[in-house]
Amino acid sequence: MIDRHTPACHRAKVDAMVSYQQLRAAKPDTFATAADDWLKLAKEAETAAENLYERGGNALGEQWSDTLGEKAGGHCRKIAQDFQAAGMAIRGVVTTLDGLATALAAAKRNLDTAVQFATGAGLEVDDTGKVTVPAGADDPKAEERAKRAGWLIWDAVNDATKIDEDAAASLKRLIQPAGITKLMTQDELAKDILNDEVKKAGHTGLAMLRQTMPLNADAQTQAEWWKSLSEDQRKQYLRGAPVQLYDMPGIPDDIKTELVGNDGLNRIEMIRWAEKHGESGYSDVPGMENCTNFVSYAMNEGGMVPHDKTGDKGWNQDHQGLPKLPFVGSPDQYRQGDAWAAAQNHHDYMLKNGGESVKVPDARPGDLLYMRNEKGVIHHASVVTAVTPDGEILYTQHNSNHTNIGLNHRLSHNETRTGAGDEPLIVRPHPNWD
Repeated sequence: MIDRHTPACHRAKVDAMVSYQQLRAAKPDTFATAADDWLKLAKEAETAAENLYERGGNALGEQWSDTLGEKAGGHCRKIAQDFQAAGMAIRGVVTTLDGLATALAAAKRNLDTAVQFATGAGLEVDDTGKVTVPAGADDPKAEERAKRAGWLIWDAVNDATKIDEDAAASLKRLIQPAGITKLMTQDELAKDILNDEVKKAGHTGLAMLRQTMPLNADAQTQAEWWKSLSEDQRKQYLRGAPVQLYDMPGIPDDIKTELVGNDGLNRIEMIRWAEKHGESGYSDVPGMENCTNFVSYAMNEGGMVPHDKTGDKGWNQDHQGLPKLPFVGSPDQYRQGDAWAAAQNHHDYMLKNGGESVKVPDARPGDLLYMRNEKGVIHHASVVTAVTPDGEILYTQHNSNHTNIGLNHRLSHNETRTGAGDEPLIVRPHPNWD
């Protein structure tokens, strides 16, 4: 593999294809170590931004209120913004490098397994990865095994090439925030960096991991691949690629049952539904905050959980009917029950009806993520749709509409923006109504 100090944005120009020898010699841990170093830098940038916003922008304006003071305050805020934007972008770098380390390790593992299969069958593998049958071999299946081993080796090297290209493209995109020259609002920063390039870095991390899965192989190859994984390696795919794993014919039934759950909520279909509609306005009700409404739809339409039709104490869409005229907004917004459409009520209802609170590091796809502000009020709800191998929770939400955005990225931005931030809460629902 190419030296990790080679600028990633140039790597595709250096080598169009990762070689067999490069992958054999690859050291994925170096990328994980680099990610740890970059994370320290991101935190330093965020701290600098917070201090500059508070002392340079806000405090300066209180003490120096004339035109010159306003100009100086704007200059301080721009410097603070540069640190904040850098912190955001660097967190995207961390996500990319962690994803690269995990995916490259998986590709290297797949290659090693292929080589072991070949040599274990008495075949020869040369320095380019070419598999041949030794002269004088009398195994009637030798040619067939050589062909299979050659394909497995090619597939691993091809995966590594695609992973390398994806990582290089992601890192190149994350350079762009350095070119921001104007003073921006927090909403503009979130839109142009956090919700764009940083979010794409999370998507790239998932894509790199999923690249190492034999999604298009036959069921036997998939079963052998799964059997070859350690418990920790299996967990990476259970958390990072639940829907793709479930859809593979060769994955054992007990693993698929674990992914779905056995409490009436089909978590795979819930996640599939949420990812399909995360970026669209489907299910949104005009005039209403739709984050919790989206979660309820994901559970109901995707996860196949029936309504609880016990009036205003239940979880449903139609108990209230319309208020007396005149009323403001869309008629549809008055049909949503409180537990269906309000984050605090939804959280409390799920816990009172079979759900359990889960520590944030133990979150897994299909859990529900809520945000509680400094006043103790739960004001937002979303669906956990993936967890990366390095522990980053990716969630899907409405208001605003996003698929697979990183929790740590969001928390650090909110803390810099407000000085307080939100506390994430995880609930694992176990619906106990019929």
